[in-house]
Amino acid sequence: MVKYLLLLISMSLAITGQFLLKKGVSLSSLSPNFLSIVSTIFTPLVFLGLTMYALSSVVWLFVLQKFPLSIAYPSLALTYVVVVLLSIFILKEPFTLMKLTGVILIFLGVFCLYR
Repeated sequence: MVKYLLLLISMSLAITGQFLLKKGVSLSSLSPNFLSIVSTIFTPLVFLGLTMYALSSVVWLFVLQKFPLSIAYPSLALTYVVVVLLSIFILKEPFTLMKLTGVILIFLGVFCLYR
């Protein structure tokens, strides 16, 4: 049971990090030059998002210790499902039949791995 909790924590941190990065970059004036990139990295939301990713990576080490890689890594595909759904509800991104199809296929694929 602990291994599933670790997987869920790692995934949740990564998803949170992704949303913080999106929000932070949306509020920044990021451009492809060194000073802009460094400045953006140290804005609070982007920095917090990167921190969430770092924490997710640390927890991920424990996940890898508990699961076979052939199960653990594909399980991360569920983060795509959650990000799509949260993007629709939180960011008001459009919901399309193709997104629904993709989400269902990812979910079925991960489900098959656990059988």
